[in-house]
Amino acid sequence: MSSQGRPPVHRDRRLWRLGTKQMIITLVLIVLINLLAHRLHLGWTGSILLCAAVAFSWPFVATWWSRRQRR
Repeated sequence: MSSQGRPPVHRDRRLWRLGTKQMIITLVLIVLINLLAHRLHLGWTGSILLCAAVAFSWPFVATWWSRRQRR
């Protein structure tokens, strides 16, 4: 497919900062979850389950937080 019909991709600094911030938050969350799993003696499976629980609940928490901020 030719790229003649597509607009040029711009490197938006705001988007770059948002992605960087999100990546740092994600890494910190993973480290904290692994430390929690280690403290609770849950092992590898427990760490994976905690990560899955956080990944599943993250959109719901973000929606709740967004609605809370609007009030």
